[in-house]
Amino acid sequence: MDKIDELLQAGQKFNFSNNSYSVSHGTYIRASDELLGWAATVEDFIRNTYGEESAAFKLYLTFDREKLNGYKQDEFEKQMTVLNGALKACKNITPKSKNKQVDDNQIIQLIKNIYFWTVLLIISGGAFALGLHFGTSKFDKEKSEFYETTKSQEIEITSLKNKLLTKDSTIVTSNKTIKTLRDSLTKNY
Repeated sequence: MDKIDELLQAGQKFNFSNNSYSVSHGTYIRASDELLGWAATVEDFIRNTYGEESAAFKLYLTFDREKLNGYKQDEFEKQMTVLNGALKACKNITPKSKNKQVDDNQIIQLIKNIYFWTVLLIISGGAFALGLHFGTSKFDKEKSEFYETTKSQEIEITSLKNKLLTKDSTIVTSNKTIKTLRDSLTKNY
């Protein structure tokens, strides 16, 4: 309860006269930095100590920061009453239990979420299947191109072998003719 009393006491120093400005047609609210900081501290205290489901926090939610600038004195008094009322309500409320640890880190919350893992698994499986499909088709295309190239090279090799056999037989025949002619020339001389 010390923190509540401390916040209430700090709030008493904020009034209309030290958070206003005067112009020719009236006096209006202009919240000081200290007042806005105090209001943020009140919100943080109530949210973290009593939780967002508490009556004190629900009362705090009726507080409108925008009405702390440019409005008349009665709006300032209403907003200060909301803040002080929310703090006074905390005196009669039991703080939320602290045995439940809250993970504020969004990444940890994401990792604990089953939908995250379901989506991740589906996307990973789909990416794997798609990669396998494209990889296989590319491999099949390269394989068929390689097969066509190999087949055309085999046809060329067979053609070259036939030409080589023909030329070899021509050379053998020519050699025989040369040998015969040489023998006939050597006999004649």
